[in-house]
Amino acid sequence: MAITPNKQSEISAIETKQNIINISQKLFMTYGYRSVSTRQIAQSCGITQPALYHHFRNKQEIYIEVVRAIMSRTKFHMEKIKKQYTSFRERVHQIAYYMLMNHQEDLSQMFHDLKHEMNEETQLLIRNWWLESYFNPIVKIIVEAENEKHIKELSKLESNPIEMSYFILDILKSLLQFSGLKTLDDKERKVQAERKAKLIVSIILDGIGS
Repeated sequence: MAITPNKQSEISAIETKQNIINISQKLFMTYGYRSVSTRQIAQSCGITQPALYHHFRNKQEIYIEVVRAIMSRTKFHMEKIKKQYTSFRERVHQIAYYMLMNHQEDLSQMFHDLKHEMNEETQLLIRNWWLESYFNPIVKIIVEAENEKHIKELSKLESNPIEMSYFILDILKSLLQFSGLKTLDDKERKVQAERKAKLIVSIILDGIGS
């Protein structure tokens, strides 16, 4: 069945919008929210500013959609990892590897922008997305691991799944911030991401004591 002109126009609009999101993500994560203009986004996308405003009303709307896309992809892969792998060790390894390979941008830039450039309503909205896509999946994995005796009882460490989830995410954030992976070619990036993922697992599950 041939694609009608209206359908073709709809497909083109979706592709253009997705391209704007993809390119804006690179710009925002590289230069920060304040330093990126809609003119710069439009030029990078190869479209005019009026064409850009046909898809998004303003820069903040673009930024929110960029963050939503990042969170949505992360949530999907977190759920996929939980279904595909059963051991806590392998799940942590796969989560770390995914983050290192797909979050090469400095996430601290994103959190800085959210705190200083977005209003409270937007901050709350995005925090809820973050909880759903990053935090809650790790809490569930930790709770399951504790119940199945894959890890120590956290109460014996005077801790709990929520505190431990923040701890794991802090380690991931630190390694992402100083990873330098985005300067490497694909092959070397995979090698280094694998090495760092193993390091994270070793620190969390084995410690660094003799």
